[in-house]
Amino acid sequence: MSEELDPEKYHVLTPKKKKLVVFFLLFLFLFFIPLMSLIYYKSAVHRPSQTAKEANFEIGSGDDVFEIAQMLYEKEAINSEFLFIFYVFLNRSDTNIQAGTYKIPAGTSLVTLVDMLKNGRNDISLTFLEGWRLEQFAIYASRKLKNFNYQDFMEIAKPYEGYLFPDTYFFNLDADEEEVFNKLRDTFDKKTTNILTGENLDKVGLSKQEAVIFASMVEREVSNPEDAPIVAGILIKRWKEGMKLDVDATTQYSVAYKRLCGGDGGDIICTPTLEDMYDIDWWPHNLTREELDTKNPYNTRAVVGLPPTPISSFSLSSLSAVINYEKTPYYYYLTDKDGIMRYSVSLSEHEQNISNYLSN
Repeated sequence: MSEELDPEKYHVLTPKKKKLVVFFLLFLFLFFIPLMSLIYYKSAVHRPSQTAKEANFEIGSGDDVFEIAQMLYEKEAINSEFLFIFYVFLNRSDTNIQAGTYKIPAGTSLVTLVDMLKNGRNDISLTFLEGWRLEQFAIYASRKLKNFNYQDFMEIAKPYEGYLFPDTYFFNLDADEEEVFNKLRDTFDKKTTNILTGENLDKVGLSKQEAVIFASMVEREVSNPEDAPIVAGILIKRWKEGMKLDVDATTQYSVAYKRLCGGDGGDIICTPTLEDMYDIDWWPHNLTREELDTKNPYNTRAVVGLPPTPISSFSLSSLSAVINYEKTPYYYYLTDKDGIMRYSVSLSEHEQNISNYLSN
């Protein structure tokens, strides 16, 4: 006659424990593992490729996705053959990849690469830089794209100074001004949505427009990212206390256009030729006393308050510096001849810094 097993003595799973184990395994396979896989996938497809060199790559008319993946991997243009194949088929891009010869920039992510292969070899890369104003965006694109019109772009984009995201994009050579504008605007919204949240704006006491204006000034004023939160804090403190901001970049913004057209910054009041626009200094440093003292809405050296609009594009780090600005005792700053930021609490200290670090 067999003896009944004691569950406690022999570690036999009771029906209740069996249910818990089954539930745990179901949770693991149905929720946790898929979730972690999704997080990894989203990160991996946006991760830059490991190669530090530009790769020349040719797709033949008969090459399939598996062959393309193998060739790309051999050239180190992708990090994983399997991930490339999975992404292409998941997004139904396998029939859209076009034959041709491509130049793949170093560090191109899988998402960007597939988008480039779908659009064909008639695409070129355009790199719009942080700190550029709309005119610089328009001039650059008009020199690169066949059907891009400078004036038409400015008429579309003028209300959106600061809201076009600076980055490297791939455009067809035949892309027009509306296509370029929409791409840059959409990218701005996507890139900044997690920073310009209601919670973050409430935390610093700024509207979205105010935060963007401050970010554009920080971009133009600061070269070292470590200084950005400090400068942002100084500017926000001066603004909240009703002081003039004294930001030279805002004066430069208005002066450049006035020198070209005879009007204040922000107004399209003339139609210079592109040849005229190529050589203009959009951020002049040789400002006259009259220009510094001219009272127009963009000259924060002469008027109290923020300029009416942002003055340039900016990086995410400049925007983050505004949202996470540092509180310091400083009210003044300057960049010395070696590019080092010098801070001071009082005007007299600031004037002494000017004498020590900027005077000949």
